[in-house]
Amino acid sequence: MTPERWQRARQVLNEALEREPDKRGRFLAEACSGDESLRQEVEALVMAHEQAGSFLDVPAVKVMTMITGTRLGPYEILSPIGAGGMGEVYKARDTRLNRVVAIKVLKDQFSERFEREARAVAALNHTHISQLYDVGPNYLVMEFVEGTPIQSVDSSEKLLDLAGQITDGLIAAHAAGIVHRDLKPGNILVTRTGQVKILDFGLAMIAPSPTDATDDRRTAPVTETGATVGTILYMSPEQARGQTVDARTDLWSLGVVLYEMATRVRPFEGSTSAMVFQALLGQDPVPVRERNAKIWPELERIIGRLLEKDRDVRYQSAADLRADLKRVARDSSSGRIATVTSPPGLRRGAYRVAGLAAVGILILAAAAGMFYSLKPRVPVTSPSEYTQLTDFADSAVAPSLSPDGRMVTFIRGGEFFLSPGQIYVKLLPNGESVRLTNDGGFKYGPVFTPDGSRIAYTRFSISGESLLWDTWTVPVLGGQPTRFLPNASGLTWMSDKKVLFSEVMNGSSVHMGIVTATEGRAESREIYFPPHENAMAHYSYASPDLKSVLVVEMDQSHAFHGPCRLLPFDGSSAGRQVGPQGTCTAAAWSPDGKWMYFGARVGGKAHLWRQKFPDGTPEQITFGPIEEEGIAIAPDGKSLVTSAGNRRSTIWIHDAAGERAISSEGFAVAPRLSRDGTRVFYLSVQDMVASAAFAGGQWVPSSAELRVLNIATGNSETVLPGISIADYDISRDEKEVAYSTTPLDGPAKVWLASLDRRTPPREIAAGDQVSFGADGELVFRSLEGATTFLVRIKKDGSGREPATTVPILEKGSVSPDGNWGIAFALVTPTNSLGGGILAIPLHGGAPKRLCAGSDCRAVWSQDGRFLYVDMTAVGSGRFAGKSVAIPIPEGKSLPDLPAAGLDVDTVGIHLAGARVIERGPISPGSDPSIYVFEKRDLQRNLFRIPLH
Repeated sequence: MTPERWQRARQVLNEALEREPDKRGRFLAEACSGDESLRQEVEALVMAHEQAGSFLDVPAVKVMTMITGTRLGPYEILSPIGAGGMGEVYKARDTRLNRVVAIKVLKDQFSERFEREARAVAALNHTHISQLYDVGPNYLVMEFVEGTPIQSVDSSEKLLDLAGQITDGLIAAHAAGIVHRDLKPGNILVTRTGQVKILDFGLAMIAPSPTDATDDRRTAPVTETGATVGTILYMSPEQARGQTVDARTDLWSLGVVLYEMATRVRPFEGSTSAMVFQALLGQDPVPVRERNAKIWPELERIIGRLLEKDRDVRYQSAADLRADLKRVARDSSSGRIATVTSPPGLRRGAYRVAGLAAVGILILAAAAGMFYSLKPRVPVTSPSEYTQLTDFADSAVAPSLSPDGRMVTFIRGGEFFLSPGQIYVKLLPNGESVRLTNDGGFKYGPVFTPDGSRIAYTRFSISGESLLWDTWTVPVLGGQPTRFLPNASGLTWMSDKKVLFSEVMNGSSVHMGIVTATEGRAESREIYFPPHENAMAHYSYASPDLKSVLVVEMDQSHAFHGPCRLLPFDGSSAGRQVGPQGTCTAAAWSPDGKWMYFGARVGGKAHLWRQKFPDGTPEQITFGPIEEEGIAIAPDGKSLVTSAGNRRSTIWIHDAAGERAISSEGFAVAPRLSRDGTRVFYLSVQDMVASAAFAGGQWVPSSAELRVLNIATGNSETVLPGISIADYDISRDEKEVAYSTTPLDGPAKVWLASLDRRTPPREIAAGDQVSFGADGELVFRSLEGATTFLVRIKKDGSGREPATTVPILEKGSVSPDGNWGIAFALVTPTNSLGGGILAIPLHGGAPKRLCAGSDCRAVWSQDGRFLYVDMTAVGSGRFAGKSVAIPIPEGKSLPDLPAAGLDVDTVGIHLAGARVIERGPISPGSDPSIYVFEKRDLQRNLFRIPLH
């Protein structure tokens, strides 16, 4: 098209747009009569407007004013590119650098809007954003992109790729505080090589805070009050209402673009602006897969979340969206996403042969069989169908449904396992959540009795030297809890009188297996005990036909670590592992026994899975950045209830300046101050496992990255790149790190590495929970054999020997001189002090009791002058949840402890010079006024999820 013919076509279109909508078609037909070339050029312009989404809201189209050869400073105009309400765009040549550029020109001098565009674009330098080169008095000089507007795609893989590129560009823009506000296909070009470029930040704005964005009293800053900015067909609901926008507006527009790419139609359309607004604000779009069954269910879910009218329900950041897209890409590459679809005409073709004779009937049967074998897989769950059942600011966990499905019981506060929270019950769907217990004990596994009148739950406690795992019950209408069955935990009913539960083996404190018996413990029969004497099978679920049992168990490290186990109910074998290869924390059966359901942590994320019984392939059924834990299948099998939410952990420091956070991203745990107090070592967690460490019940790393943070600058760096570790210790000269690894497919191992990485890490021994001991030694927990001990070993791997003959459950810290270690010991004939928290001499001698029959933790200051005793895990007592700094006499490794150990109510009183710290646990610095600690935040609520 020559410039003259192009201007003629623009003029005709402009004149048509000045007429009433119902007269435009007739005018165009008359104006182009006898000139087929002009008609085609005008139609091409109309199609370009419609593709850009601007046809409906452009009252008049300006005729491009500049022709080839015109000069703007050093720039020579080569040809027109396009025009819109914001200005005209030309292809030009920079005569100084002899490069092709794109120039956007405004007739008048820069307005406030153009100045804003210049600031916005100049702030961005990203692969997927068109680069700004220069600014003139009334024009912008930008990167010239040879490409075509983004359009519909034929495959989910291509849609995923393009969506990821656009999202990467938005992440960069939003990080710079820039919101595009006019994202549409005409502003997203795809080059010949498939690279995405986002253009035209002419409507860009500096983003307000999310709080400001939700304040409807504020209006967009660049238009008249109440005016809307953007292209109607891609405009967000908040833009349509004239409200202030933020980055989530771009995510909506991206959702519209992706919907159009996936289906070839827009989600909200109309022949007038008013009709588009009506659809935008009042209608839900047709689901993507109803228009195109080839699109993966997960992409449909992502687009649906982008198109949430309530922006608080939408993706909250482009980074969150990118994480979801990456997960879909990962799952598609591993074959977890089914891509087989049914041709749209297959069913119709089958029906067309239905009237044939016998041969035709056979063909029909074959076609029907093919249809059902090839029909697209419907996603098992859809986030758009989730129904929230509770709305707490803390956590609602461990859900279980009543036999008739009309009530749900759960624990409020804390984690699903060994939680200090309380038992609640709620009448579904909209009843009040009623609290039934009020005590400080650790609990887990609430379930209804068969008649639905009471709730049974496990309550863990420590009595003297004994660990008690008992089942208690409480009436659903309220009343006093009573002990139902001692030495029974994780109890479920198989019939009105027959129960399935976990029992600690006689003579042990923790070796726990699965048993069945009557409610009165008659007819007791063992089903399964893990082989290691410290391993614990905590949960069991009988199949509907009572022939199989699903078991959730801890290994000898006292952490849920590995898949669930499927056993024969008759106890004839130890069964086999089932479900995904990850950490299984919950299980359930479908009412017909055809499906096994699992709550599992795989790849660092906790989601729900299912597997066809008995030997199907595990498939993930919930997705996204929000995690799910716990499974309660409805009696009709059509839905489940789970606990969904997130957990965070940040590192804080307390010093002369007060308390403040020093980490802000990820899940950070296990902080340790450097000796000079300028840095903090910590673990950036990739995966967590639930642990019964020191009987406190907590999440501990199964794999994490060791990092070090500079307190003054806030900068952090990885200490051992590419190595996932579970626990660590830093040598006193801060030249070495000892750490352990806990792979799913092998034993835990202890390693030693130099912090400067000049030499490769060395494997030292099998074990975990490692610390530096006396000079040249490491101390760790040995998990080999049937009993767990503290072990000393030289750093070269030689000289391994038991540090004590006292069997232990958990190892704690080691004194700076390497002479003493803290451990949670078991009751044995060789342990004269009995069980509990002991200070154990590592080179011979008698242990000393640290705590008097209660649960505590302890850590030495780096200079050995204080022992910090942490009472956080204790549910009661005046020092519960606090730490006490106890001075150590010069020349000793321990304070002068009472013979019976420290009592939780007097630990900070009867020891001279002790100081109470309102935090625990902590990592101490040079004195009790300086320390670092974790702040963990768990926010979860119950949701009902329909199953398809």
